[in-house]
Amino acid sequence: MGLEELQKMFLPVGCGPGKCPTATRWRAIQGPPVSLGNPPDLVAYSGTHYRKYMNVLQKARRQAARGLTLIELVVVLAILVALVGLVLAFFPGLLSRASRSTSASSIQDVARAVQINYTTALTYGTGYDSLLDTGATVLFSKLAPPSSAQMGTYGLTGNDVSALSALGITSYRHLDTNIVNDATFNVSAALPITLANGLQVAVIDNPAVQATLRGNYVTADSPEYIVFGLNKLASIVGGNQMLQDAPVRAGANALENPTTSYQRYGLVFLVDGLGAARRARFVGACAFTGAGITTAEGDLQQYYAN
Repeated sequence: MGLEELQKMFLPVGCGPGKCPTATRWRAIQGPPVSLGNPPDLVAYSGTHYRKYMNVLQKARRQAARGLTLIELVVVLAILVALVGLVLAFFPGLLSRASRSTSASSIQDVARAVQINYTTALTYGTGYDSLLDTGATVLFSKLAPPSSAQMGTYGLTGNDVSALSALGITSYRHLDTNIVNDATFNVSAALPITLANGLQVAVIDNPAVQATLRGNYVTADSPEYIVFGLNKLASIVGGNQMLQDAPVRAGANALENPTTSYQRYGLVFLVDGLGAARRARFVGACAFTGAGITTAEGDLQQYYAN
């Protein structure tokens, strides 16, 4: 409310700047006419009207500065939630696409960090998840079924152990399937097991996934795609290492919920060759999704397919 409106509200009819008749001037309740000086036209009016004038003026100032009330804020938030709901309704695959995009980026980051660690420290690290149940004979039961269907187990030979040891991989940790409401965060065994001849490891046996992982590399005899899970207890995680934490994948559906499905990223090592010539090499990282094992390229393909 402006000054002119307040003057019209409290001055007598016919009064204005310089033309308020003397006979109609208002008197203070006690004493002669009072001049406030600002505004100069409100020269003589009762103390009662002065208080009303000041109360209205202060109220107008408070209303201008008070901001939103709680009710107004709740209404605004409700409108925003409704708008988000409308947007998601028009883009039903938005959550899935966001998950694929983030997963592809994380897979590349993990692979890059592991490779840089080998370049600087001449080791790929050790103490990864075996992706096997505590008994070490079967795959971890909390892997997403579409992913575990593309995997199997393989018994290490002495030459396999030597090939992995040359890359710094000397131990792994089995996974506890009995932990309630957790398939990812704290399922890794505290004590690692040293790799040895005859121990079982998880391998990827799906030809399409194998082809994506190896790219243009031509394998030698008896190739095995051994896969480990990157956990927070691995030697390349924490402290001054390349990775400060082992990332967990943000899934897009019930099959990718980390409390019911293993959602850490995998590291794949291709072991091939015969006898003492058997060698191991890092071929990339992967994710265990509700659509199967995917690489960064696979996640991007699914992202654009949706």
